[in-house]
Amino acid sequence: MSEELTIETKNFITKKLRDAQEATGHGRAWCKREPKKWALVAQHIIQKPNEVSAFLRKNSITKNFYYDVQTELMADPESSEIRNAWASEISSVLFQGLDTYRKSQNSYSDRVESGDIEIDGNELFKQGKSLQAFNDIHSKLTGNNIQRVVVEHKTTLDEAEEYARKMLEGLPEVEIVD
Repeated sequence: MSEELTIETKNFITKKLRDAQEATGHGRAWCKREPKKWALVAQHIIQKPNEVSAFLRKNSITKNFYYDVQTELMADPESSEIRNAWASEISSVLFQGLDTYRKSQNSYSDRVESGDIEIDGNELFKQGKSLQAFNDIHSKLTGNNIQRVVVEHKTTLDEAEEYARKMLEGLPEVEIVD
């Protein structure tokens, strides 16, 4: 982790804590009652260094508290800049891992071709899970894991008028009484 990103993250969290404290009009808010805990949760949300459930257990934090802070942070447009910076750093580690994986796969393939490794159902399952993991990572990085639904209905003005006319024809006449 770069020192620059660590400093940026701490400054960002301090600013967000201050903003949250200023935004609340009472002393019951978590950002005022337990500011250190709030900042710890915010840091975990921004960095995601480990699994949420492990973090919650380790720090005795409730899910409601965690996700309330997350909702508050993610509503802020600035949070995307910090997450993008962390994603950039994480992607460089991922690419290094891909190079290592590629070398390992080449060696593995050579040993399969030479007969040193016998392919059985268990080996096929391991290889399939490995490929599935890479496919999942690729989908997340490229955005292919997001479903987009586009609904378009194009109606001309004439069609809309005719539809309105037909709707009005079916309605009974109403007499207005003063």
